[in-house]
Amino acid sequence: MSSTILQAIRQNGNTAMRKFQPTLIRGMSTVAPTSSLFEAAKAAAASAAAASSSSTPSAVTPVTPSVSVPSTSHVPIVPNDEVVSQLVNTLMRDGKKARAQRLISDSMKHLSKKIGAGENADPYSVLLEAIETASPLLKLSSTKKGSKVVHVPTALRDRQRRRRAIVWMLDASKKRGEKSFEERFAAEVYDVSQGVSPVLQKKQQIHKQALANRANAQVSYNTQR
Repeated sequence: MSSTILQAIRQNGNTAMRKFQPTLIRGMSTVAPTSSLFEAAKAAAASAAAASSSSTPSAVTPVTPSVSVPSTSHVPIVPNDEVVSQLVNTLMRDGKKARAQRLISDSMKHLSKKIGAGENADPYSVLLEAIETASPLLKLSSTKKGSKVVHVPTALRDRQRRRRAIVWMLDASKKRGEKSFEERFAAEVYDVSQGVSPVLQKKQQIHKQALANRANAQVSYNTQR
């Protein structure tokens, strides 16, 4: 009995296998190889990445607005020197200090062309030396001695000496034939440094008068006392 049942099951199984075998063969023929599956997956991933990159907007670099910075080429660079500051203040008119600084700075450019290259190539050094050379030591003040007016020589302080030299040099530059103030003042400073300026003659004249009136110096002392 049992053997008959087993034979029936085997026959039914073989019949089922023969029935479904063509279907399995067709299904296996439609399945792609493993390598083809990997290549297809790679192609799909690449296309997906390209699509995402095209759909995602690219990062925009922020544009910094251009700010116009004022040119500082016209702003003079004057050394922080007491003598140069006094020169600028003496030249200044109507509180326009920047303009006076620019005039002095441009004058130094012309002066540097005159002196050329050498040991004394710094125009500001030449300027300071010229002001010191033109500075008088004394001044003559008028006072009364009885019924007479006498000239009394009086010593000057450093700032007073420099101011007189600066005023003389500025006045002398006005009488020159150059076109601009910068050229005239630079030429005057150069002449003072070379010892050929009329400013030096004026200084010598005052020293001679002070020497001639040196006896009146005691009068000033007695008057002030």
